[in-house]
Amino acid sequence: MKKTVVTIAAGLVLAGGVGSTQASAAEYTVKPGDSLWKISNENNVSINQIKVANKLTSNLIFPNQKLEVGTAAPEATTTAKTYTIVSGDTLSKIALENSVTVAELKKWNELSSDLIIAGNTLKIISDSQETVAPKQEVKESTSSNSSVQEQQPTQKQQPQQKSNSNQQSSQSQSSSKSSSKSVAKEITVTATAYSKAEPGMGHITASGIDLNDNPRVIAVDPSVIPLGTKVYVEGYGEAIAADTGGAIKGNKIDVHMNTVQACYNWGVKTVKVQILN
Repeated sequence: MKKTVVTIAAGLVLAGGVGSTQASAAEYTVKPGDSLWKISNENNVSINQIKVANKLTSNLIFPNQKLEVGTAAPEATTTAKTYTIVSGDTLSKIALENSVTVAELKKWNELSSDLIIAGNTLKIISDSQETVAPKQEVKESTSSNSSVQEQQPTQKQQPQQKSNSNQQSSQSQSSSKSSSKSVAKEITVTATAYSKAEPGMGHITASGIDLNDNPRVIAVDPSVIPLGTKVYVEGYGEAIAADTGGAIKGNKIDVHMNTVQACYNWGVKTVKVQILN
């Protein structure tokens, strides 16, 4: 299976535009289980826009945290990039890997449906600070508990996230825990996530493994981690390097999750990968 997470396959094409309109901000209260991806997708703003408006230096957020949603920086310069669609791609997958929303992709490319065709190109606004219209009302996450009481972030956040799915609970391991097997090498990588449950995604990996039989798989750059290598991924556990992807180049991996929600919860992390003997 060819893993087709977002990459700028056709190269970067500068088509910058300058915006100078200001938009008013709406306040959003973070709920247990929320992520910047979920909030951005539900409110039709980019993750970068939320981070800039709230001066966030990472994707980490906490329950009851107040976020400004819908604020656009004045005179923000945007840079357009083109992406060549390949077989197996979906708008949701492309949006996830570029930290944008499906609605933004459809708007930038004047799409009236979610249908995309291999070989066509999409315009993607990189580091977008594009202005959005002021929002009258911020959508609240449907998965959150409306009766959540005041709490300290460190006391409640981790148990709530564990309850989102059985898989996430089983895969979440202490970052300081090492595999009991001998370690041949350890590298630091950027880790994203993908799932066979994504629309249009197959279940057979590049090396022929059926994800229905063995879901503990990561996609790798074979020049860095050879296919068939057994690994231990910090925060994920033991897996086998059995898949590849267009955007998986150099020190980057893609961990397989059973659900799309688990991919959202994983986000983008910097983790250590142990190459096992």
